[in-house]
Amino acid sequence: MLKAYIHASELLSGAGVASKKGRKPQEGDLGRFEDGALVHDGKKILWVGATSELPKKYKSAKKTNLKNESILIPGLIDCHTHLVFAGDRSEEFAERCAGATYEEIAQKGGGIIKTVAATREATVKELERLATSRLKEMQGFGVKTVEIKSGYGLDLKTEIKCLEVVKTLKKKFPQMTLLSTFLGAHAFPAGVPREAYIKDIIDQMIPAVSKKKLAQACDVFIDRGYFTAQEAREILAAAEKHGLQIKIHGDELSNTESAALAADLKALSVDHLLCVSETGIKKLAHSETVAVLLPGTAFYLKASYAPARRLIDAGACVALATDFNPGSCMCPSLPVMMTLGALYMGMSRAEIFAAVTYNAAKALGLEQRKGSLEVGKDADVTTLKLNRFEEIYYRFASSLS
Repeated sequence: MLKAYIHASELLSGAGVASKKGRKPQEGDLGRFEDGALVHDGKKILWVGATSELPKKYKSAKKTNLKNESILIPGLIDCHTHLVFAGDRSEEFAERCAGATYEEIAQKGGGIIKTVAATREATVKELERLATSRLKEMQGFGVKTVEIKSGYGLDLKTEIKCLEVVKTLKKKFPQMTLLSTFLGAHAFPAGVPREAYIKDIIDQMIPAVSKKKLAQACDVFIDRGYFTAQEAREILAAAEKHGLQIKIHGDELSNTESAALAADLKALSVDHLLCVSETGIKKLAHSETVAVLLPGTAFYLKASYAPARRLIDAGACVALATDFNPGSCMCPSLPVMMTLGALYMGMSRAEIFAAVTYNAAKALGLEQRKGSLEVGKDADVTTLKLNRFEEIYYRFASSLS
């Protein structure tokens, strides 16, 4: 059945952003229509334009009249989350507020390892219940696509359990697109020798995840106290051999030149980049690897923000995501990340739009299907009762549903 949205207060197609592959987006790239309209067949977009120009052949389409009270934009994309976990780390937040660092807490047995213990103990039903609630909240912000990383198991059994939960979520939320990323290389489990754990990831976990088709990509946390660049190379090489795309957590706590490594390896994305070097920026600017910035983490840890301005001006493709997780960003709101991007990272309306649509899709390898409202792309549309796009992040920390 043909369906149409008509009389959108503002339709932003993002067609120009897509044509530039997400680099240096400008206002003129947004494909803006006042009193906009869109026609789709339930799967693909068939037409985009002003309501007054709706072709006669689509006049009989079932219409949703937005009455010039709602915007029409590509479905928002949160391209970096850690949605599946159990346990509570609110006391660690209080410790950090009192002066303790992320690394100090980790050295005392807190941090990722504490969440790992709780996640290992949790039942599948409990993990599903928690993740379902979080996903519903994200959905209320207009988010239609979410990447969900594992990484709170750090053993074969629990990593598989968490990825199986994502598989169940895909069935529970058919109106959303959920992608799984295997992040066994998130930290080192207590009591397991470093080399033994890396061998386990390469020889046991990656083959099992691939065989069960539980993930589309593999990620590695490269940083001081975590995985080295050489260890990441070995893990990611194994992932690629098993048909997984690759991603990197990089340059968050220190500069490890992981942005440059990600570009060299042609990774889909390198995420965080609080400490990225000029070398890393230049490498990203001349690659297809997306720089995924996570301002909520910088805010939460009271750290310096990633240099969005330098990255964008150099020509890198920049996305924004929540990094929703229990330790460094217990916030599922993509609009809050957009606010932080605008206020503290110097990003313009066009740059923010690109960062949560086309560029976020590119960070997941979905830019041919999603991220802009263009004929032939998925009918992945977000409508929000606002007059203009920037109201999403102007209304700081408010509900949009």
